[in-house]
Amino acid sequence: MLPKVDVPIYELELPLSKKKTKYRPFLVKEEKILLMAMESEDENASVLAIKQIISNCCLDDNFDIDSLPLLDLEYMFLQLRARSVGEVVNLQYKCNNKVKDEEGNEKECNHIVPIDVNILDINPEINPNHTNEIKLSDKLGIIMKYPSFKSLELTKDVSEVEALMNVIVDSIDNIYDTENIYYAKDIQKKELVDFVESLTQDQFKKIQNFFDTLPKIKKELKFECGKCGYNEEIEVEGIQNFFV
Repeated sequence: MLPKVDVPIYELELPLSKKKTKYRPFLVKEEKILLMAMESEDENASVLAIKQIISNCCLDDNFDIDSLPLLDLEYMFLQLRARSVGEVVNLQYKCNNKVKDEEGNEKECNHIVPIDVNILDINPEINPNHTNEIKLSDKLGIIMKYPSFKSLELTKDVSEVEALMNVIVDSIDNIYDTENIYYAKDIQKKELVDFVESLTQDQFKKIQNFFDTLPKIKKELKFECGKCGYNEEIEVEGIQNFFV
């Protein structure tokens, strides 16, 4: 029997749930899953690859990947990537600055600018105006929970309107008034949908604001074109941009 290869074990605290978990780096089989997802250029394939890799590498038996906030899992994937492939991601951006050619005609520079990013330096950006408690009136409110992988499953093969409602309903933890707390897990989906549909436009905008201000994986980078000299600060947002 061949000997087993020892791999290092790391511990991580997830930023939203504050749960601590132990994990190992990618092995060759996880790297294969990642490469196949990148080659497909399909967003759903990327999401499934992230889920599969985290499931494989997490060493905690009680780690429920489907119920954890998406941001926690995105953050964990970046940590996994750093410990497995390398801390530095090599990104490339095309310079879209307008320049003039020899004849005086305006055109885009199109120079490719490489930018190195240390993904261990990337921390979730928390919006100071974000809250998971939505006060609909003086007597009525909602406590929200963060979207998870399960939430993404509810957006497949349905209309955009239905997908939005599915995510909203799935993200309700409880509804409260001055006398009671009504937990979403004990309520039929249709009743929750009817409740959301009965809200005024102003009240519904408060729910939308919860999603609009969700913490994000985000990094500000300095972009400087070595050809035309153009420079600016750019924001790289979303784990897909570091999926290399």
